[in-house]
Amino acid sequence: MRASSEAPDFYRIIRNEVAKAIENPENRNEGIINWNFVDADVYARICPTASCRTLFYRLFDEACDSLIAELA
Repeated sequence: MRASSEAPDFYRIIRNEVAKAIENPENRNEGIINWNFVDADVYARICPTASCRTLFYRLFDEACDSLIAELA
C-alpha cells in the first residue's frame, strides 16, 4: 500500500473504506465495480465537510488508483 504524502491518516481511512466498498457485492454489476456506488458508500461513511471535500476527492481518487493497480 502506497501512502499519500498529503494527509496520510485521512488517506489511510479513505483507502480502507474504498477497499471495503469494492468488496461489497452490491457495488458490482456482473462482477464489474460500479465506482458510483463505491463513491457513494465511502462518502456516506466519511461524511467530509465542505472545507475538506476537495481533499477527500483527491485522496479518494488516489486510493482508487492504488487499489486498481493492486487488482491488476
